[in-house]
Amino acid sequence: QTGHEDKAQSWVAKGTNRPIASHELEQALGEERVQWLMEQTGLPKDQLLAGLSDELPNAVDRLTPNGRVPTDEELAQLK
Repeated sequence: QTGHEDKAQSWVAKGTNRPIASHELEQALGEERVQWLMEQTGLPKDQLLAGLSDELPNAVDRLTPNGRVPTDEELAQLK
């Protein structure tokens, strides 16, 4: 919805993960979610967004090894 669908799709699809910059991630998440994450983690905004922009593409990639979002049953097996 914020113009970064192509990057998120690259994380799910097989192949190279496209990076996302901190400011793009902030735009995609929105102010309320960023604030909530800051409260939950205790991290300052710049550190939170930098960490997420580094780790999120790889985390999504690992959770979608078949190039698609897993079913609820597949997710339950990961626990």
